[in-house]
Amino acid sequence: MSDSRPLPAEPVPAAPERGDFCAPEPLSPPLALADAWASGALALIVGGSHATGEAAWAMVEGRRLCLSDLDVYAVVPDRAAQRAAGERARGGRTGLRARLLGWGLAAPLEVAFLTPPDLERLPARPGTIELRRHGRVVKGGPAWRDRIPACGPRDVSTEEVRLLHENRAFELLLAWPALAAAPVLDRLQGRHAVLKCALDVARVEALRAGEYPDGAGALAAWARAPRPGAAGATPAFDGVLDAALAWRAGKVEALETAAARSEWRATVGAWVGVWEVLAGAGVGAVLAAARRARLRRRIRLALEGGARGGQGPGLAGRLTCALRGTPQHRVNAAAALLLGAAAAAPGAGEPILADPESAVLARLGFARAARSGWPAAARIVCETWDRWVLDGQRTAEPA
Repeated sequence: MSDSRPLPAEPVPAAPERGDFCAPEPLSPPLALADAWASGALALIVGGSHATGEAAWAMVEGRRLCLSDLDVYAVVPDRAAQRAAGERARGGRTGLRARLLGWGLAAPLEVAFLTPPDLERLPARPGTIELRRHGRVVKGGPAWRDRIPACGPRDVSTEEVRLLHENRAFELLLAWPALAAAPVLDRLQGRHAVLKCALDVARVEALRAGEYPDGAGALAAWARAPRPGAAGATPAFDGVLDAALAWRAGKVEALETAAARSEWRATVGAWVGVWEVLAGAGVGAVLAAARRARLRRRIRLALEGGARGGQGPGLAGRLTCALRGTPQHRVNAAAALLLGAAAAAPGAGEPILADPESAVLARLGFARAARSGWPAAARIVCETWDRWVLDGQRTAEPA
């Protein structure tokens, strides 16, 4: 989470050539930075909540800050330009969180560098559906948006639905300490993550049913409609959905720790309910989820490596754990295990990592986390996810 102390003004990169979307002023410098990383981008397309108009903004110590991630798709001419852009982005991440905060973005900047064929062959994922529906072209013409595949919810594979759900586990784990932090910005960021995850729990349920309601209001209404087999519907979770809609409508405020963690627990309970529908209950289901990829793929990934920036597990670690699952599936399963332990913990105190969960963490390849208490294990697993899957964009950013 970011520090809310005042920062000196940051130098602003030159703005990219205008497309059909005029971004709010605090987003202009980050978008210009993404354009500079791409160096000669054919197009820049903004996705996510900034494209739908549902991004969250807050006043913190007299400054207007954005709490929503800025997701950018930069289209570059060819593979060489794509590799060079990735290297520039990795080289530009030192101190990036502080720079973004200085510009007014209190959230990650995530840039995907794609060639035109990559854009045209984006897999059927929730993000692709959103980008086709709402993507806003910052640089280039609107025809670039028309090149995004027009996939629907029934095109999204079960694996992609599971990955969306599992990725939210890390957001929830990262939110736990933030909700009790002293800086108000940290608490706002933590609550933003919880409410975002609550809507995504509903999104996963909708995708399982072959539907994809458009917008937070439609999604919450879908989640509340009675239907057989719904996993996460409880009065407490309904209250979190209410808070998520109010948040998107501009009621952005931090809560006291007890109330914030009550929202967290309700969302975790709903998340675990959906997980058990997708993967099954108990530690056996966790281990099975980790090794769900075909053996050939597990061995191939063990031999080839994984993370783009070389931050994934070493060859020895990959080979040792190849039979237990791919690196991504193993770390996802570890996060699910930790949320399951939190959901099962009685009372309102700190979640506890019991011996059975520690043993499973060790089997998944997270021996250091297995020797730690729940909070430290959650931090270790989240840092591992960041390095292995996100190339160090969240928690492993250089100082």
